[in-house]
Amino acid sequence: MKNKTFMKGNWENLIIKTFTCKTEILEDYLPNGVELDLYKGKALFSMVAFTFSKVRFFGVKVPLHQQFGEINFRFYVKSKVDGTKGVVFLKEYAPKPLIAFIANKIYNEPFFYHKVKQRTITSKQKKFISYPFYLKNKWHKITSLIESNHKKVTQHPMQQFIVDRYIAFVEGKRNKTLTYKINHKPWKLFSIKYSNISNQILQLLPDAFHNAAEIATYVVDGSEISVEKGILQTENNFAIA
Repeated sequence: MKNKTFMKGNWENLIIKTFTCKTEILEDYLPNGVELDLYKGKALFSMVAFTFSKVRFFGVKVPLHQQFGEINFRFYVKSKVDGTKGVVFLKEYAPKPLIAFIANKIYNEPFFYHKVKQRTITSKQKKFISYPFYLKNKWHKITSLIESNHKKVTQHPMQQFIVDRYIAFVEGKRNKTLTYKINHKPWKLFSIKYSNISNQILQLLPDAFHNAAEIATYVVDGSEISVEKGILQTENNFAIA
């Protein structure tokens, strides 16, 4: 059976901050059939803040869910079956209870309601992007000032490693691993003039992640996306959801 597209929308103005941590911290979150994809021997995870807009489930526009900020944390893995590269989500946060409920209860994603805002100011030459989030009774900020023009992801190995990911692996029921194929055109990078991400951002993750070391920040244009659901093929599982 062919994979089914269940969601469409736009992911835009992505701020991606990447960290390195001990491999054993991430190994606890691996679904069946996947393993860590290390970058030069290091285990990486990223915070991704972005604007989610024009949300449609099975072609139906979702009222009051047409533009909002979202923050997720992901780490980098590959399939043990065929080496396909992808990500596993540690946590996902959005200010829309319906989105959090559907993603968590129906699609098994670690998705939670949280206060997140989004703001973009654009001029001819620059763009200011901001994603405030609420934590411990105060607002904190994820911000970037970028040049309005953008460029392709280069042959730089870290850029490709972090940005070029089109599969999400999610732990499902009965030891199955779900796959979500994210279809979109190749994304481009903005040149960063200034970026400031509150050091409180890691407080949205369990304590083991709080001392992770920052290694890179990228800002990506984004595009329209569509998501297809399937099941990772393993020795005991060849079905497609």
